[in-house]
Amino acid sequence: MAEDNRPMNGQGSDDGSLAFLNIPRDENSRSFNCDETTQSKLVNTQFWVVDFIEDVQTRFSKAKGKSGQTLVKIKPQKDSPESEARKFFTGSSDILYVCKKIKEMNAFPRRVTLRSCGNRFFFE
Repeated sequence: MAEDNRPMNGQGSDDGSLAFLNIPRDENSRSFNCDETTQSKLVNTQFWVVDFIEDVQTRFSKAKGKSGQTLVKIKPQKDSPESEARKFFTGSSDILYVCKKIKEMNAFPRRVTLRSCGNRFFFE
């Protein structure tokens, strides 16, 4: 940093904010910065799955003695802006299986309908 509080790249004066530092995202830490919903609210609705993170530790997975849950990021339309993205947690092995297969095929985003049968949730 220069003596006049300008970063070495010469972009303006340091206003004290984190944004000014332009710190890159930690590639080893993934999360989705969007509003959360529940899978129960999404049953029988169609949306686009755009990404997922598996094995996310939650209080529910710890209480049940399970490994983590799957965090799924969705959008209402394929070209919806990031501001409309939502996320939900699921313990469904069916949903995790489908998400992994989509990832293997490099086929995100994918339009799905969330269905349920009792306590079992799955994509169609």
